[in-house]
Amino acid sequence: MNGIMLFWNYCKRQVIKIIAVINDISFQYSFTTKKYAIEYVHKFLDICKQIKREEVTSVHEIKTGVIDTQKEISPDFKLIQLIQSFQTREERSFLLSLLTNKGTYYSEQGQTCRIAEKESSVCAYAIDNILISLLSNALFEMPVVMADIAGETISLKNLSKAEHINYYRKELGLRRYIANDRKHKYDRENSYGKGKTGSRMDLHDEEAQELLNKAVEIKGRLYAKKNGYYYAFQNERDIDYHGYRVDDAGDDIKSRLDKEFS
Repeated sequence: MNGIMLFWNYCKRQVIKIIAVINDISFQYSFTTKKYAIEYVHKFLDICKQIKREEVTSVHEIKTGVIDTQKEISPDFKLIQLIQSFQTREERSFLLSLLTNKGTYYSEQGQTCRIAEKESSVCAYAIDNILISLLSNALFEMPVVMADIAGETISLKNLSKAEHINYYRKELGLRRYIANDRKHKYDRENSYGKGKTGSRMDLHDEEAQELLNKAVEIKGRLYAKKNGYYYAFQNERDIDYHGYRVDDAGDDIKSRLDKEFS
């Protein structure tokens, strides 16, 4: 097996963690009306909320540079005024923290990202990660944004619509628990075929989903521990998993889970 194949096999066994980068360039464009500005900033916030959900297991943080909240997001209407118009304090605080969470990125290395006629040092960090864009311009409508970085044209993964989350569901590490009641009963082991016995799944669906979100990959399968018991989650298709209790897990698996879920 050559070096490239070894590398890709290694990558498949790893849980890849990515960063969601707020596209500050998308906040440099303004909307024609206050109504549109409010509507699309709400959609932007909804995407950020979904990215923060526990089911999105590959994104370990959302970062951005400092966005000018004093800039007009529509005629005679500043971004800070829009933020203050949000009904709940929780939403106002969350959005403000997203837009003012200054970080250090590729700017330290002097790399800049150009999208159309505008530049950003923060967006360059979206290479191998993912952008979250405000849908303020047609440039950000698609699940990819074309950018020029260090003289190269690069396509950056982009989230600006709710459907883009589904488009990148695997990259985002979305996991969805699907009960397999035919094979894994709640209260007992289950004979479901000649010489076949399915282990019990003694967690309710909500508990199982919560545990699946925290499960770690070991030897190509997801495992977790709860209430002193070990559980395995097996991929059925796409992002769907069913789970069951594993009473005969190997000592190496138990040792890893004991550390992860201590």
